[in-house]
Amino acid sequence: MNADQIHMLTKNALRGDIKSLGVLLDFLEKFNAPISKFAMYSIIYQVIMNNFLNLGKYCEECGGKCCKIGFPVPVYHFDYKELKTRLSKDELKNLRKYNGFYTLSRPCPFQDDWKCKIHEFKPYACMSYPFATEDEQKDTMETYKDGVPNFKVPDFCIAGKKVKEFMDEIVNKLRVKLGRDPTPREILNEVLTKF
Repeated sequence: MNADQIHMLTKNALRGDIKSLGVLLDFLEKFNAPISKFAMYSIIYQVIMNNFLNLGKYCEECGGKCCKIGFPVPVYHFDYKELKTRLSKDELKNLRKYNGFYTLSRPCPFQDDWKCKIHEFKPYACMSYPFATEDEQKDTMETYKDGVPNFKVPDFCIAGKKVKEFMDEIVNKLRVKLGRDPTPREILNEVLTKF
């Protein structure tokens, strides 16, 4: 599997495609390395955030700060292809091209108050925030050795904090039941039984 296939598989998983998530977990499990295990946990947390919990009221309360502050958002070529089919030529002008790569500036031109106007087809990097993005998890990744990571959630991200609380409860129940840290798949299976 090449990098583009992995990114697309991940993007589909982040959209809630459980089959893609399974294939991605199968791929990552083959490496049996801390970074691949970290990736599995982070993707599962993000899938839960993106697809299973109703978090809109928390994003509204925060005002969508993740779309207003921070570095420009990378737009991968597969994101650009999708955006090109869904946006007008004028809307595409909101993307900036640097050294052959597209980005979206922050504040995001597609943000309307706290809502995302392109939520259904937003870029991969946006779908990864905050659990599966290196910007937020860099320190956690660098110190990770084993077990369920203690993910960092920005202070302003109320939705991310709610997800972390939800997931911490599931992880703690599984720790008691299993007598050890649950694997990424065990966490996913437990969440799937609730929905």
